[in-house]
Amino acid sequence: MTIKDFLIFFRWKNLLMIIIIQYLLKYLLFQKFDLTTSLDTIHFFILVFSTVLIATAGYIINDINDIKADKVNKPDKLFVGKKISINNSYNLYLALNFIGLLLGFYLSYSIEYVSFFTVFIIISLLLYRYAIDLKKRFLIGNLTISFIVFLSILIVGIYDIVPVTNAYNNQTQIQVFLLVFKISCFAFFLTLIREIIKDLEDINGDLKIGAKTLPIKLGQNKTKNILFYFSFIPLIAIIYFAFTIYKTNLLASIYLLIFVVSPLLYFITRVKKSNTKIEYLKLSNLLKIIMLLGIITVLFLG
Repeated sequence: MTIKDFLIFFRWKNLLMIIIIQYLLKYLLFQKFDLTTSLDTIHFFILVFSTVLIATAGYIINDINDIKADKVNKPDKLFVGKKISINNSYNLYLALNFIGLLLGFYLSYSIEYVSFFTVFIIISLLLYRYAIDLKKRFLIGNLTISFIVFLSILIVGIYDIVPVTNAYNNQTQIQVFLLVFKISCFAFFLTLIREIIKDLEDINGDLKIGAKTLPIKLGQNKTKNILFYFSFIPLIAIIYFAFTIYKTNLLASIYLLIFVVSPLLYFITRVKKSNTKIEYLKLSNLLKIIMLLGIITVLFLG
């Protein structure tokens, strides 16, 4: 495999998004509020690196168990069994997952909150269970991935804010942690919508493996109707947030309305009209961009 093949195999765009979001929170949002944080530059890098390693391992184990579906859904991006053997793929999964968990344990130990290591274990186990069978279950797979994305963002607040929150700084610390929680919820809902869009895109391959996704169980039209109405949840939430910060931060409010609300409205107008694999792919990519643009709002906060 070439370097380009490995980048595609590892889903480098998704990994880069995780890195950007986590660093935005640490070095823009937290610094703007002048928070007391527990992780220095090196330990924060370890947090990001371990998250990325476990996420990469998750993609690999998913590809190992998705060979049959990928032959139909994306034959041009089929790597396992074609460009890299199943055995080597599994060894790579084990190695990356082990190193990621080991770094997560070291990080938890270094901040004297070993119990926080549970977050890494949960993410790792959910990614494995998703690849094995959860992705085939009605809505369970979609909710699982959405929850993992939620945790991958919230983990920054858990490790960097919670350990150093005390009676003297708790007002600001809790305020920012709740903001990180809201950002994580925003990512959760957009990921859930995106995962259902991907089910529409991959319906032929999913039928081959006996999956019981929303489009397979309810049909494409009903699924698109559900997506249409469900998309109003993040839309209304963002509009409400934009107007609640209007008096204190006009720039952030305008940014949200132009770069997050407008694309979401466009998505809503297109979701019922889309029918082809290419159209679903475009909607999926649009949601990924909306998520990043929404989280970039932290640039204007504070």
